[in-house]
Amino acid sequence: GSFARPPVRLRLTQTAAADAPALAAAAPGAAAREKRRTLLGDLSELCKARLSAFVALTGAAGYVAHGGAAAIAEPEFFALSVGTFLASGAANTFNQVIEAPRDARMARTRMRPVPSGRVSRLFAALWGCAAGGGGVALLAAATTPTAAALGAGNIGLYALAYTLTKPRLEINTW
Repeated sequence: GSFARPPVRLRLTQTAAADAPALAAAAPGAAAREKRRTLLGDLSELCKARLSAFVALTGAAGYVAHGGAAAIAEPEFFALSVGTFLASGAANTFNQVIEAPRDARMARTRMRPVPSGRVSRLFAALWGCAAGGGGVALLAAATTPTAAALGAGNIGLYALAYTLTKPRLEINTW
């Protein structure tokens, strides 16, 4: 009827762009926080944080299944979870470094951190080395040599064997 409101149409992009200088001036340090948040978001996207969390969860579940619920309080449980997360994140990061040229051509992947240019391939590779080295070192120092070897082996398996054969061979799915 006559009391119906007209639809509201927001132009967030224009408003945000116009207000950016005022917002930055109003909140000292906001630009630095936004850059930090963007970098953290890019690092999270490089390591596919949600997927890596699920990988770590499977290791954690196995640890709990072996040692019972009390195992969660053990430092080794924490080291296994974090080390596995970092190793998985490194494998995902190396996968994106290797596939950056192909990702740049695909609509689904072109906005990832490396093909979009938000981070360089060198930066991503260094992040992968830091995450992988840290994860495997943590596994080696606080769990078992077998866990560390599995972490390192899976980085190589995913980042090299899978990623390099994916466009050429069907065997990579095995």
